[in-house]
Parts: sequence; structure tokens; C-alpha cells
Amino acid sequence: MPELPSGRDMSDISLSTPYYSEKIDAATILIVDDNIESLKILNDMLQGVPYNVIAAKNGKEALEVVSRSKLDLVILDLMMPDMTGFEVCMNIRERFSMVDLPVLIVTAAIIGHDKYKAFHAGANDILQKPYHYSEFMARIKNLIMMKHTANQATNMEMAFLQSQIKPHFLYNVLNTIISLSHLDIEKAREVTAEFTNYLRMSFDFRNTSAISSFRNELSIISSYLSIEKTRFGDRLNILFDIDEDIDFVLPPLMIQPLVENAVHHGISKKRSGGWVKLTVKKQNRNEYYVVVEDNGVGIAPEKQKDILSQDFDRSVGLKNINQRLKYFCGSELNIRSIPDAGTAVSMVIHITETTDSPKFISTSPDAEEQ
Repeated sequence: MPELPSGRDMSDISLSTPYYSEKIDAATILIVDDNIESLKILNDMLQGVPYNVIAAKNGKEALEVVSRSKLDLVILDLMMPDMTGFEVCMNIRERFSMVDLPVLIVTAAIIGHDKYKAFHAGANDILQKPYHYSEFMARIKNLIMMKHTANQATNMEMAFLQSQIKPHFLYNVLNTIISLSHLDIEKAREVTAEFTNYLRMSFDFRNTSAISSFRNELSIISSYLSIEKTRFGDRLNILFDIDEDIDFVLPPLMIQPLVENAVHHGISKKRSGGWVKLTVKKQNRNEYYVVVEDNGVGIAPEKQKDILSQDFDRSVGLKNINQRLKYFCGSELNIRSIPDAGTAVSMVIHITETTDSPKFISTSPDAEEQ
């Protein structure tokens, strides 16, 4: 059992689980232990750093929190009734990788077999009770730092992918502008302006930051589609179903690559062309629904299971988008496709806005009551 830092009174702390600490601008840690006293001690230690803390008393409660909350770390007690720490960890790994959501397992006694089972279950680290406070905090800090560093790399990867303007696209646009300059000078100017905006937004420094806005995203989408509409003519129809005056924060370049996929891999491969539709709706106070659809060639069933893998050649950053969606919103891309009928890729953006700055969340009602 870790020693309780001096000067802290545990008697006035309520831990009716799932317990949510007061929200602050810090990493969020889920602690899971069937011993309420241990939960109180861990809660006090972690809030004192400070971290945001969510406490659960069993595996079922913990997995419910994981399914709806943005977390930076899970600390699991190994021996719990009904569902062990091993089982909870394996359930987490079905959805999150070791980088997406680190797991630290703590146990009263470690034997060689426990270590093997913990790492086989997907734990990032295992620590024996009683543990030294400074070592415990150092391991927590390192795991959270690893997650945040990986997330920064993911953001940079998306910016890099987007800034790699494909040569064939560049040549096609320039040829279109040259042709229009002989036929329709005003249209040539319009395409040039849209192309300039597309390039500016593609190389925008904000593409490497954590937060952008739907309106910024819509600007690059509109420029991209305007250019492609000029190129494809009647073979490409563009449909928008967007709530009037809607705007919200989201990670940058979450939607435009989906639109580009729809045009490049869906419609352009179909001789007769087709349509691409962007739907954006506000579902409730903190939730927005986004779907990009096309009636293009679709994806073969045997390829759909690998569509979010890094090596799948259809996707423009689909794996990256899914990783950032899980990190910021606690949700995942939903992909539906029928060969020769089309593809629909949807996401749900969960957010809340504070007076200081917007933050991405996916919380339970209990959390909002704090």
C-alpha cells in the first residue's frame, strides 16, 4: 500500500463510484480497485499532483468509463472479483493500442507468471505494492509522456500527409487552369483562387496543432471540391447537408481527407462518375455527427477489415484520423461500404467548451455533474 502524503484528510472525500474529480487542465487517469480505501488514497495522491481522476471499483464499471471517456492512463489493481486486471486490460486492448491508452497494473505480489500474463494481456508496466511514491509517480509521468509524444507524432503525420500534394493532382490542376485561361478567364481566376486557398490551408501551421474548427475544415473542403468539380464536370456532383451556422472545434484535417478519398478512390474510378455528400449535424449540446458518403466503386468485403491499417492503399490517413478521433473524442470511425454502390465514413465529435478554451471529451452524465 502506498503511503498517504502527509497533511491530507481523506475523511471528507466521497468516492461513490464511478467517481469523477473536478475537471482541470491536466491528464486524466482512471484508477480501478475493489478496495475503496485504496481508491481514496490513490485519488488523493493523483489529484495532489495534480491530475484529473476517475475512480471505478470493478472491471465492469471501468470498461464503461473507458468506452465514454478520454483517458491518458489506466491504473488497474490485479486482483479484483468478477473481472481481474488481466481481463480488464485485454478488453481495453481490443479497442486501444498500448500507445493509445497506456495501462499500469499494480499488485500486492508479483511472480514471474503474473508478469508474463500482464504483458501478454497488453499492460505497459506492472508495479508491486507497497510502492515508493516517487517511483510510482515517475512511472505514471513516463507513460503519460509516451502517450502525448505519440499523439504529437500522429498530428505531425497528418500534417505531413496532407502537405504532400500529389504530383498528378498538381499537374491536373495547373493544366486545367491553363486550358481555362484560353476559354474562360474568369473561371480560370476562380480555380486559381481556390487552388491558392487549398495550398495555403494544406500548409497552414495550424494543421500541426491540436485544435482547429469545422469552418476552417470546410474552407479547404470547399476549395478542393471546387477544383475537382472543374476537372470532372458533370461526372462529379457535390451535395452538402450541413446545419446552418454550425461550427465547433475538432482536430485539424479530420474531414477533408475523407472527402478526398471519396473523390479519388470512389467516384474517379467509376466510368459514369457519381456524387459525394457531406453531412454535418448537431446531435445535442456537446455532440456533432459527421458523415462523408459517395456512390462510387465501394470496397471489396475482404479489404474492409484492413481499411484502417497503415498499409491499406485506399486510405489517405484513415488510420491517423481514427487514432486522433480515439484520442480526442473517445470514439472511432464507422465505415460502411458496398461494392459498386458506395462508401460512407462517419464519426461523432464529442466536445465541451469552457470559458478559457474548448476541450474534447466523451463523458458520462456523472462527470458533467462535477
